[in-house]
Amino acid sequence: MGLGYGPVVALYTALSVGGIAWKLNSAWWTMTYGKGQGGGGQMDPSEAARTLQAMLQSSVVVALLVNLLVNFFLLVTLSMKTVFFGQLSLVETQKVVERLINYVLFKGLFLTWVVRPEMMQIAVWLAWFSVLGFLKMFQGLARDRLERLNASPSATMLAHIRVYTVLLFVLLFDLLWMQLCLLLFKDTGTSTFLLLLFEPLSIAFDTLQAVIVHGMQLLDTWQRQNLDISAHDISLQPSERSAAGAAWEWRGTVVRNCSFVMDIVSLLLALGHCVHIWWLRGLAFQVVDAILFLNLRALLSAISKRIKGFMRLRAAMTTLQGALPDATQDELLGYEDDCAICKEPMARAKRLPCAHLFHLACLRSWLDQGLADTYSCPTCRRPLFMGGFRTATNNLQRLVDVPTASPGTNETQAQVAQRQDLAAAPSPPLTTLTPAPAP
Repeated sequence: MGLGYGPVVALYTALSVGGIAWKLNSAWWTMTYGKGQGGGGQMDPSEAARTLQAMLQSSVVVALLVNLLVNFFLLVTLSMKTVFFGQLSLVETQKVVERLINYVLFKGLFLTWVVRPEMMQIAVWLAWFSVLGFLKMFQGLARDRLERLNASPSATMLAHIRVYTVLLFVLLFDLLWMQLCLLLFKDTGTSTFLLLLFEPLSIAFDTLQAVIVHGMQLLDTWQRQNLDISAHDISLQPSERSAAGAAWEWRGTVVRNCSFVMDIVSLLLALGHCVHIWWLRGLAFQVVDAILFLNLRALLSAISKRIKGFMRLRAAMTTLQGALPDATQDELLGYEDDCAICKEPMARAKRLPCAHLFHLACLRSWLDQGLADTYSCPTCRRPLFMGGFRTATNNLQRLVDVPTASPGTNETQAQVAQRQDLAAAPSPPLTTLTPAPAP
């Protein structure tokens, strides 16, 4: 993408610079020699100011300046893309194009319908949102690339850091842009100021969320590589594994809560922006009002789904926390194994009926992916619950390890319930690779 268009954009930039230089030289020659001022080549400052004003009123000069700015902007964009991202994949290119189209439709067209500015103000709005679109595009591209790198086991730390630097650059430049907004447009009125400030605030919150989430993942990648190197040299002590597991669980909690807060703040900002635009424009029952209504409806639905999803996640985590027994320190030290789902050390773990140990958060993620109400152990595929989704909570409660449930025996209540379920509905083991002997 950048390698194909880069030389063309650079050529147009050079032609624009050459055209502007030619117009300046022609104007200077006309003012110094065309009016019989001699060969001194001197120009009076007042004459220079009038010449510059006359040039800016020329449509050719204005077209050359606009062409220069646009091509310079494209050249910087393609150069940054090539330096930090290299060749984009097909999926990344499609996402970038989709985001740009949505951004142009909503910001470029929609705001002109609402604000209806003059020609000079149109230029200011276009320049303002062009810079913000530049930041928004690189922020989304950096998030997509980091998600792809986190899913690739062959990705190096250098690749992570190079893309993560883009997020830091976007956040820093966006904060500077907000400061510029405060300095230049503080006297333009509250409504215009809020319209200008919304997009930088939205980009700042989204980028800050990405910096926190992917920063934690980058730290996990670095620690995982250090643990792998240490494992080749000496065996890790139990205290070191426990500390690594505790740090991983703490980071997971921080990422989950921060992501929820940042998502809600971003959605509320977008909701307030739409309400503000509707308040400025008024209700006229036109196409714009229908678009605003649909956007508001989608934002309210997204806020509701995000809050309900977070509450369901907390409720499910609480249910699993109380329903599945905790692994003892002897079991953790005896296995000395990582979580089979996330491949991270375990300081605390939940023990399934098949005696396999997992992080609570990882187990919750695994159960969320259960198909056809079939929940099984991630390692041995042994069924965990006998029944559908409606009885999942009851089945979880039946797995609680209460030692007083079966008097006169050494079996716990969980073991009795498990034995009765297995006797009533036996299931063949899924890990058997050898066929059964013929009768």
